[in-house]
Amino acid sequence: MFIKMFWCVLLLFSTISYTAESANILFVTTIPSHSHQVVFQPVWKELSLRGHNVTALALSPLNDKSLTNLTEIDLSYIFKLRKRVPKEYIKYVFQKPTFLMVFIREILGVDFVIKLHENILSQHSVMKLINEDYKFDVVVAEWIYPLAGAFATRFNCPLVGITSLGAPLTLLDTVGNPSHPIYAPDHNLPIGRELSLYDRILSTLYSVFARTLYHWVGAPKIDASMRKFFGEDMPYIEDIARNISVLLLNRNPVFHKIMPVVPAAIELGRVRSFGKVKPLNPELKEFLDNSKNGVVYFSLGSNTFSCDLPDNVREILVKVFEQLPYNVVWKWETEVLPGKPNNVFAQNWISQAALLAHPNVKLFITQGGLQSMEETINHHVPVIGIPFHSDQTMNVDTAVKYGFGLRIELEDLSIEGLKSAIHEIMTNQSYKENTAKIEKLMNDIPMEGLDKAIWWIEYVIRHKGARHLRSPSLDIPWYQYFLLDVIAFIALVLSISMYILIKVIKLTIRSAKKLLTNEKQKKQ
Repeated sequence: MFIKMFWCVLLLFSTISYTAESANILFVTTIPSHSHQVVFQPVWKELSLRGHNVTALALSPLNDKSLTNLTEIDLSYIFKLRKRVPKEYIKYVFQKPTFLMVFIREILGVDFVIKLHENILSQHSVMKLINEDYKFDVVVAEWIYPLAGAFATRFNCPLVGITSLGAPLTLLDTVGNPSHPIYAPDHNLPIGRELSLYDRILSTLYSVFARTLYHWVGAPKIDASMRKFFGEDMPYIEDIARNISVLLLNRNPVFHKIMPVVPAAIELGRVRSFGKVKPLNPELKEFLDNSKNGVVYFSLGSNTFSCDLPDNVREILVKVFEQLPYNVVWKWETEVLPGKPNNVFAQNWISQAALLAHPNVKLFITQGGLQSMEETINHHVPVIGIPFHSDQTMNVDTAVKYGFGLRIELEDLSIEGLKSAIHEIMTNQSYKENTAKIEKLMNDIPMEGLDKAIWWIEYVIRHKGARHLRSPSLDIPWYQYFLLDVIAFIALVLSISMYILIKVIKLTIRSAKKLLTNEKQKKQ
């Protein structure tokens, strides 16, 4: 009887302890990109497995019924809206990434992303969430645009930002993280690791342009949009954004360019785990198994579609691939690939990690997105990078720097150039060896990225925010941050000092002349 009572008390104590440690978490994702969602899914899944009650605005829901603590608001319909992207915008994607293209995309992107958010917020299930009296201990929000931060203010709880790659400088500003245009340029810029004078000038101009666009155009529009759904009594959107507790960045200091980080900006390293991969479909697996000479894999990722490539570019690729002694797997998003050679296997969706894990895959021709780069490094497959936008130029430049890839600009793509690059990597074992070296460097870490993300989210929950990690730069006026008052004071002091010195010198010279004149008059 005593033993039975002991176990009942122990069970009750365990239940009370468990309840006290569990939290109600709202996870908000808003960008319809598979490469973004595959980073966030493991986080809300792990939070659920650790006993927290998680509600996720899920653009890519897990639909795992074993996760009893997880409620997913299915917003997967949003991927269909991608088909409505204006052709004019697609035109800008398939051009050499330049500073001008970055400026244009920034301007076009503001209204597009606001419409995207408004579409999500207007859904009945989301409106119900906003308007009903739910209690959350923390909001974890995809930190690309600050509109998602409004959920934290609505539910009066701390805000944690998370990214699938780095963060644009305007959102690094929300935690007071320094973003020097020379040694820490914005990751969206089409520049490599070494900056020329031209790069340095335009990076500096972009840092001014991006902040001006954000503060004077983007933020007012985002604020007006927020008030449609959350009410007029909300604080200004920039004030909401600057109350973020911590920002979790999917960056690895080995792969990415080193930048200074404040305590509230945490580099996770890598969130995804590649221990298990999904099985390939039988037809593709048979094709790979029979490719004894090796396989070249061509994909532009989940955000840029091969079927949207200009006709002349597609024709170059077709002519090159049909001349190769290797088989080719091509991620092609429509039913028919015009002029498809016999050695090409085309499919609209491929389990990329599983394909790269196949031993016959020897080369990956990629746009250079971060998730693709993580997967190819993990499976030791070298790359040829054709960057288009965002962080892709810098990612491909990293592959060149570490010796596991080559870079070709889209406008420089030619039959002979591409064939030569493919031949170089397929016949030079050093590229694969260098891929293994960087994989070892990137994974030699004290703590897995997923565990670090969970620890920091729970840290914010335990302490009901992280105000103590707030950078003092957030509370310093801009003129003080740039030392303009100090410079003005020093300039004033120097000016007065120089003025007094000049006056004294003039007075001394005048007195000396007068004294000499008097002496001459006495001698006469």
